[in-house]
Amino acid sequence: MDLTHQFLLAMPGLNESWFDNTLSYIFEHDEQGALGFVVNRPASLTVGEIFDQLDINCIASDYRADTVFTGGPLEVDRGFVLYPSDNSLSFSDDNHTSNGGKGISLSGSTELLSSIGSGEGPDHFLLLLGYAGWGAGQLESEIATNAWLTCDADPDILFAANPDDKRRLAAKSLGIDVSMLSSQAGRA
Repeated sequence: MDLTHQFLLAMPGLNESWFDNTLSYIFEHDEQGALGFVVNRPASLTVGEIFDQLDINCIASDYRADTVFTGGPLEVDRGFVLYPSDNSLSFSDDNHTSNGGKGISLSGSTELLSSIGSGEGPDHFLLLLGYAGWGAGQLESEIATNAWLTCDADPDILFAANPDDKRRLAAKSLGIDVSMLSSQAGRA
């Protein structure tokens, strides 16, 4: 099972957990585990505030008010940027950038943030604090116990949708209304 470039929709069984009502994006998944990011939980910071904290000049003022997201419960003081891979970008930092396939890249580089601030970086991006991780076989086990529903990740949902709508839109791509999901199981 390869869940790279998949969304994970938290099922009602995860209520009262850190992942309650979340939509996560799996950037990387292999036999050693999975690396993902919650993409619908806004943090209490804006991109402009992060730029100010890092002394990054931001002439691309359109980004200053953008939301920063709490990417997961692990290493919450560490920043990550998810963005669409685009060969036309003037930014290149192979030491700090990973391409997870399907046209999505990940960086922890302040150089990328500087390029965004100067208007030379990607047009669409998510700035995330922290990440979610699963050990070998852990995510597969959680899916088998109905903790998560999976679907293909859609870049439009990932980068352009309102955070409050992302989980609902991902479920809709499967023909599911998230308000109808229940933690109760039974037989008809």
